Amino acid sequence: MMDQAQGLREMAPARPRKAGTGSGGERAGGHRVISFTSGKGGVGKTNVVTSLAQLGHRQDQRVLVMDADLGLANIDVLLGVRPRKTLQDVLEGRATIRDVLIEGPGGVTFLPGGSGVAELTSLETAQKLALLDGINELGEEFDTLLVDTGAGISPNVMYFNQAAAEVVTVVTPEPTSIADAYGVIKVLHQKGRKGPVYVVVNMARNGTEASHVFQRLALAADRFLGLELVNLGWLPKDSRLENAVRQQKTLVDLYPRSKVAGRLQQVTDRLFAMPQPDLSGESGMVRFWSHLLDERGTGQLDLSF
Repeated sequence: MMDQAQGLREMAPARPRKAGTGSGGERAGGHRVISFTSGKGGVGKTNVVTSLAQLGHRQDQRVLVMDADLGLANIDVLLGVRPRKTLQDVLEGRATIRDVLIEGPGGVTFLPGGSGVAELTSLETAQKLALLDGINELGEEFDTLLVDTGAGISPNVMYFNQAAAEVVTVVTPEPTSIADAYGVIKVLHQKGRKGPVYVVVNMARNGTEASHVFQRLALAADRFLGLELVNLGWLPKDSRLENAVRQQKTLVDLYPRSKVAGRLQQVTDRLFAMPQPDLSGESGMVRFWSHLLDERGTGQLDLSF
């Protein structure tokens, strides 16, 4: 029997083919949806997301950032902008996806978050189709969606990480951060997640410490979960990050020649060089939203642990 997400995808209006694109108005190679997560807060995840988005934009990547930390969204604060509408307005029918998009500093376009993710499971079919159609339109403008989730293993966090084709886990050398990062990876694996899981070690004193952190995570994931993690690189601890936050700018904007900015460039290069998961010709962006809107015939998503 065809699941609801499959039905929504087939019912969504098809876009005309454009020169140099695939079917549905997509660029050749499809779209990527990459979520960023962490086991605990304070690991610099949002700073990593916004910096990678800026660096990707400089390399002609068409990047859209979604603030999926619903209820505690803060990318707008970090970038020094004030959204007039958020994703909450979209869910409640007061705005379209395009209405809430904001272009921040450094060319970063982002979708500000809101509260009440539960509304995604209670929309009428017509509303879901309209939302998918709007996302399909955005697919003509963006190649990559970076999803900044909340920290931990709450249903809201898992909700977005399950739907994304690729996941980046940000971890620091603190023992609690390592343990909690493993906890996130374990839950994702137990919930049947199949896509790749990347790791970025942040706030490391040096490469040796960063390598030790990654190896601890990788060995545990391999031994207990049979899962191979992918090392995207490491970022040094830099006190100038606090100054960048106070000035509501990204570190790569304020200190473009710093060591951490150089490391961020390396992480960006590795991330965008990774092969895209096979989505069987389906747009990653439409697939992501289809999964979020899938009620699985029960009226609720399976978020049990």
